[in-house]
Amino acid sequence: MLCSQESYDFSHERFKAFICTGALPLGKSGILKGKKATTYHLSQGKRQKQLEDFGATIGSEAIVTEGNIITSRGPSTALGVAFKLLEMLTSTEEAEKTKELMGF
Repeated sequence: MLCSQESYDFSHERFKAFICTGALPLGKSGILKGKKATTYHLSQGKRQKQLEDFGATIGSEAIVTEGNIITSRGPSTALGVAFKLLEMLTSTEEAEKTKELMGF
């Protein structure tokens, strides 16, 4: 079941990160209209088509950043999304240092 903007307000300016089909409620709320985003890409692109129907422009990358919003294709992107969010909250240097300390 998808959320509507009435049930959750996605419009505040904080950072938002959505993995896999998590971008669909955001798309349905209208926040992704005219913005580049992505979602689950398998199943003949069914979920990407849904996101596109909500007004998003589908990016070809596994992780797409548009302003303060990060979307990704699937569960395998979770660490990449986490590192991108860390970079946005701190700095590229801090994110790289953390990745190195974690063995990436």
